[in-house]
Amino acid sequence: MSDNILLRNALINAFPTASSFTDFKENDRDISRRAIPGIIHFAFKHKIIDRETEEALVDFLEKNAAADSVTPLQEGLTFPDILDILSGNLSVNALIAQLDITAKELSLPEIQAPMITRLKKKFVINTPKKRALLRILAFKLAQKCPDLNWHYEMLLRLPATSITQPEPVHETAGITMTFHLQGQGEIIVPSDVAWLKNELTDCIDYLRLESHVNKKVIETVGATSFSLRSPKKPGPIDEPRLYHESIRNLLSIAHQMAGRWLLSPHSSPQKKLIIVIYAGVTTDAHFAIQRVLEMHLTAESGIYLTDFARLCALYASVKAGFELYHQTPQRSPGYDGDVWALNYFLSYTYYDFIPCLLEGKMLPVSMEDSAFADFKRTLHFPEQAAQHAFGAISAMHRYPQSALLLTEIAKVLSARRMFFEADAVLANLLLSSPQNLVARLMRMLIYSNIAQDQTDPAAAQFAYERAAAEGEYIVENCEPLSDMWHEIGVLNFSRTVKTFQFLDEKTRPAQRVAQHEELLGHLQAARQAFLKGMTVSATGKALNSLYMFGYTICLLDLLDADAKAVSGNRLSSHPANASIFRENAIRVFRNIGWLRDDPDPDSDGLEKTFQNLLLTLNLVIARYENLVLCRSNIPHMKYMFAMILWDFAPVVTPQICLRTLEWLKIARTETQKLLKDNISVYHVATGNISPQAFMDHIKETMELICGRISETDLRQGKDTPELRAGLKELSQIKLLLLEIERTRNEAASLCA
Repeated sequence: MSDNILLRNALINAFPTASSFTDFKENDRDISRRAIPGIIHFAFKHKIIDRETEEALVDFLEKNAAADSVTPLQEGLTFPDILDILSGNLSVNALIAQLDITAKELSLPEIQAPMITRLKKKFVINTPKKRALLRILAFKLAQKCPDLNWHYEMLLRLPATSITQPEPVHETAGITMTFHLQGQGEIIVPSDVAWLKNELTDCIDYLRLESHVNKKVIETVGATSFSLRSPKKPGPIDEPRLYHESIRNLLSIAHQMAGRWLLSPHSSPQKKLIIVIYAGVTTDAHFAIQRVLEMHLTAESGIYLTDFARLCALYASVKAGFELYHQTPQRSPGYDGDVWALNYFLSYTYYDFIPCLLEGKMLPVSMEDSAFADFKRTLHFPEQAAQHAFGAISAMHRYPQSALLLTEIAKVLSARRMFFEADAVLANLLLSSPQNLVARLMRMLIYSNIAQDQTDPAAAQFAYERAAAEGEYIVENCEPLSDMWHEIGVLNFSRTVKTFQFLDEKTRPAQRVAQHEELLGHLQAARQAFLKGMTVSATGKALNSLYMFGYTICLLDLLDADAKAVSGNRLSSHPANASIFRENAIRVFRNIGWLRDDPDPDSDGLEKTFQNLLLTLNLVIARYENLVLCRSNIPHMKYMFAMILWDFAPVVTPQICLRTLEWLKIARTETQKLLKDNISVYHVATGNISPQAFMDHIKETMELICGRISETDLRQGKDTPELRAGLKELSQIKLLLLEIERTRNEAASLCA
């Protein structure tokens, strides 16, 4: 994120609304008289406002009022926790020095240590100086942790508890994860251990987990080992659902550390990194982990889980596979259960990139770079390779059969749309492990992306057939997992969207009938795959397959309702949309138990039932918020949240408009973060697309909404004829169908 955007967002966090600024001006006059000219100068100097006037600043705040973050303040979060998030590894004095710089920039009072000490003891914001301090903290949070978006008004809601009062009982159970460096013919040296601790700290920052996993709890265990803990949610110790957030976060750290070790200059085949994950009572963790370490572990690095930890991971729907490593002959009380090895991560969609692989010294950053030709030559024809060295290829030579390493390299290449090079890397893995599920799924997606790039129908069909053949191989040779069927469903759905691009309303009737049947065939295949994805899932309603199943049956009904509609470009506002999406939403959600009532469809009861349903959807979305940490998937995930909320709502209300715009803004912010590393956006319907193209999609969608109703009118909530007319028109538009229209138009312009 650019400095200008960071400073812009930081100023909004300090003054979330124009009324917040007015409150500062009127109620804190001793401070505001001197500070406001300085704040205005700061905003003008950094090009946040175009005129150095108070009116310009107020106008800016009115147009950019901050909504509450979709990452809400955690239950039990306190003022000292905010200081810990801001300080990281800094001392309190160093943090105060940083805050004081910001105070001077904004002409606010000097930060004094005694005030911070008093607020840590008792958080009561009852003086102008305390309020000014809180605005500075909000400003600094936006710079250091922009993903949190915890603005001033939210920080005011921190609990006013005193640390002199009895503290609530802390959780005595959670997830404990230990990292052990072991030599297998080579000695572990101090620099190896220093690398491990530094990388753990960096990893927490990189994954944006500062508010979930405290870096200060990294504990040294012996000479070459470290431990990291994350408490479960309050409740019974033996309830695995209460561990879902902690196990996901720590597994994402395990994924990063395993990959980083393989790419580190400190690693070698004679040194291994063992990661052990335990769930349960914290005081029992050491005994259980030591038992795992005493087993005869394989000579390779690996990640191992105790029996209950693996159960917690399954309940949390983590995107990873496990295999039984050690089975205890006789079960007994305590921690003598089975031990499981983690054998793969579905990292291409769910886990973030290994950061060093994004550097130019490891892999080419762009196909336009001169280094790209050298990389292709080195990869395909090493005997003709130039002197240009690539760290990723050196690591491949060091660990030629490492599934994790090879899939992570292929993931970066795919994200940079270097699909043929990614396929070549996967070929190295499939030579020794032809049934590797992750590699097969990635290859299927690679050919799907290649098909999406084609402007010739025959070429696209060939690439899709190649992708479908990979899907058939997976079904015949691999364990039938929910995510596997989901990806096959996405392949057929993507093929449907591509077929839409080649439709022409001017074609002969017989050809149009054939195209219509082809669409139905792809959609039926997608429908069956999503249905199997839900069936294989233990819950019976895998969320990713569930919403795609809903979209698929809506498209099928739209084709049945009007076969000619698919030839035109106005799918998104077809007259039958509202009823088709509404009726299918009722059927789907009733069949999974989220809609239990059967009110009169013409009564207000249905509207109330749907509002309760949308609340349920929001809660479900929040539960799976930390399931996806892959940066190329996060923008589309936020975009999909907006689409699901909008498309399956019975009617569009001001609240739905505002919530949708909020998700779209977050999607735009997350997309901007991909530009620096040239990472494309994963798109469920059209394959990987460039960040700029995706931001154009977001912009068009926001303009579609705000072009009919202004955001100011939505926030005021006044019931006017213009508002009602705009909402009625918007209720006919479905965002997924708008996406299909957009891809058709883009394809037509390319062909032209």
